[in-house]
Amino acid sequence: MFTGLRRELKRPSAIFAIAAGTVLTTVISILLVFFASLFLQGQPLDLSFFYNTASNPAILFFVTLMAAVVGSGLIADDRSSMALTLYLSRPITQADYLLAKASIVGPLVSMISVLPLVITPIVAGLLGLFDGTVALQAMGAGLALGLLLAGFYTAVSLFLSSLTSRRGYAAAGVFAITFGIGLPAELLAGGLNEPSLLYLSPWQCFLAVARGIYGAPQAPIDWAPALAILLAVTVVASLATYVRMRMLEVVTG
Repeated sequence: MFTGLRRELKRPSAIFAIAAGTVLTTVISILLVFFASLFLQGQPLDLSFFYNTASNPAILFFVTLMAAVVGSGLIADDRSSMALTLYLSRPITQADYLLAKASIVGPLVSMISVLPLVITPIVAGLLGLFDGTVALQAMGAGLALGLLLAGFYTAVSLFLSSLTSRRGYAAAGVFAITFGIGLPAELLAGGLNEPSLLYLSPWQCFLAVARGIYGAPQAPIDWAPALAILLAVTVVASLATYVRMRMLEVVTG
């Protein structure tokens, strides 16, 4: 795990995604807190305020970028280099292999999905901009939301990576799920006045869950079905990746 993590941290694309993703999303979130009274007049300074942090589109972009840059190649590269045959010939299970791969991409994605949502209420609480209880609640909510998003993109990127020996194809699939499906679903939902189409968008499902956790006004889809969809996709993608690895073991064996 640590060898793979160190290898990914040496890749320029991964370094860019980590640096730009963590710095930009966190700085934007903190600035939003500082200038809340100026730019968000009338916004109550309670737990619901931190929904603005979670809904930052930069988080979506950099989480997708990180999953595409790192997660998409973890299994695909092993297939392309035939290293997968060597790994599966060792006394390790497919679950061990996949857990090691998830332990690489998961923490890297979490740096972008979790840090802005946790650091922002910490800073706000230390500066006295928000009540300490509210800041503590926002930290817990941010941690849960960040891990939810990280788990989703970790599972999806590894599944796509298991389907091909070409990193580029899997990376394109990650972007397709986020923007190729999500954005058209949002446009059709507005054009057809059919909010239920938003359940096809991972980002809109995430935002619905965020509204529920932070107590922000619910619209236009409910948080419970959205949470069920994100968790279901995460579980199904994980199981499908495991089944795929079992199939690859038979082929390579």
